[in-house]
Amino acid sequence: MNSKNYTHAIMFHHFHGLGHPQVQGSISGVEFEEMLDWLSSRFTILSAPVYLEKLKKESLRPTDICLSFDDALLCQAEVAVTVLNKRNIQAFFFVYSSPLVGKPDPLEIYRYFRTVEFSDIGQFYNEFFKEAEGLYDESIFAAKQSYDSTSYLSAFPFYSESDKWFRYLRDQVLDKEKYDFVMNRLMDRYRFNQKEASTKLWMNDDHIRRLSEAGHIVGLHSYSHPTMIHKLSKERQAEEYVANFEHLSSVLGHNPIAMSHPCGNYGDETLDILKKMGIEVGFRRDSSVTSITSNLEVPREDHANILRQMKQ
Repeated sequence: MNSKNYTHAIMFHHFHGLGHPQVQGSISGVEFEEMLDWLSSRFTILSAPVYLEKLKKESLRPTDICLSFDDALLCQAEVAVTVLNKRNIQAFFFVYSSPLVGKPDPLEIYRYFRTVEFSDIGQFYNEFFKEAEGLYDESIFAAKQSYDSTSYLSAFPFYSESDKWFRYLRDQVLDKEKYDFVMNRLMDRYRFNQKEASTKLWMNDDHIRRLSEAGHIVGLHSYSHPTMIHKLSKERQAEEYVANFEHLSSVLGHNPIAMSHPCGNYGDETLDILKKMGIEVGFRRDSSVTSITSNLEVPREDHANILRQMKQ
């Protein structure tokens, strides 16, 4: 394909309003509309089916963009989709299956916990760091010696130093078992009801089906959203995507043909798995690669970066 094309998607996650609390990085429906106005003055926003067809035909212009939404969050269906319907824009929605089949990954539950139980993100970080260091002092001390804050997550300038250090501990230092242990200790301390929280966070199969019927493209995002999926064996990666594929196929009545890489992580083995599954387009998490050299590695710009540009 033509590697000179620099087209991309805009990546969205959280929205607030209509009963959904304001969380770190979330935007309101009004802010979403303002962003679409700003983008429309500089780019051509294509609906997902049009974007996909032009991508396959290698006819995308550098100013052609599309919209994408990760994680099947209920706030997207209730806040963002209202705006999309108003403007007759179809988008990509990337779904990880476990919450929809009654086995929610705690990633979003943790986010909700730190939003509703703490006065601000700084208070949560203080308690998390204190708890983690008390349990795993030697590992965290060693991590501090090798951690380079200038290069880690440098593609996301909106992250604060505490944001980056938290993500480094979560993804690079503490394995899933240790991270979950720290979070569960904190949630127990606050008597936080995880089961109740999970009912407020995700779409269900009916939401997903209606999105597809409305012309949006619903795609894969793995089964349980491992934050470091590329570090799993090829067999485990395949299990993640096959289970996700089978779930969405049964809900949609057709096989999904699109995906986005959870946390932007993937490797050559991941791409091989997706190609064999017949996936036609895949999206990265960032835009650090500014040319499309593979249909499974299309760059995306985080909406937070767009907000920063709007304010300049």
